[in-house]
Amino acid sequence: MFANKHVIIALIVAPILAVLAYLGVDSMLAETPHVAKAGDAYKLLAKPNCRYESGVCSLVNGDVEMEMILSPSEQGFGLLTLHANMPLQGAKLALGNGDNTEQPADFSATSDTAQDWQLVLADKPQQNQLIRLVVAVDGVYYYGETPTIFFEYHTSFGEDFRREGTQ
Repeated sequence: MFANKHVIIALIVAPILAVLAYLGVDSMLAETPHVAKAGDAYKLLAKPNCRYESGVCSLVNGDVEMEMILSPSEQGFGLLTLHANMPLQGAKLALGNGDNTEQPADFSATSDTAQDWQLVLADKPQQNQLIRLVVAVDGVYYYGETPTIFFEYHTSFGEDFRREGTQ
């Protein structure tokens, strides 16, 4: 079989053509990154810690990064803290599942830099509810959706390993 020169040439050329085809299709169809335009809306990507009982949920889109942390509160179910890596003009949160979404609640700024925001949750959300978050950064709207499972914080060791500042 390997005595035939056509088979040997095919074994050498086929991987090269496959790589060139992969790179060619990627360059023709790939989405090019662009600057966010004021007034447009862009989706936030929920990081993996939002899908587990971690107590923290991180959302990201390009340079915009934010983190939601739930801590106990005397006023209601809990205090949801939102920390962003850049100043926000505002933030809203709604709980719901499917088309049944509650009225959005406004976060209130807790720092002069407008990077830290908080919202008191009156009731514990149901297990199947989703968090729908909308934030405004320099006239650009970012929105994201994630399950509420991260509200629970569990470890297999029975200890709380969160740092002092994140509780």
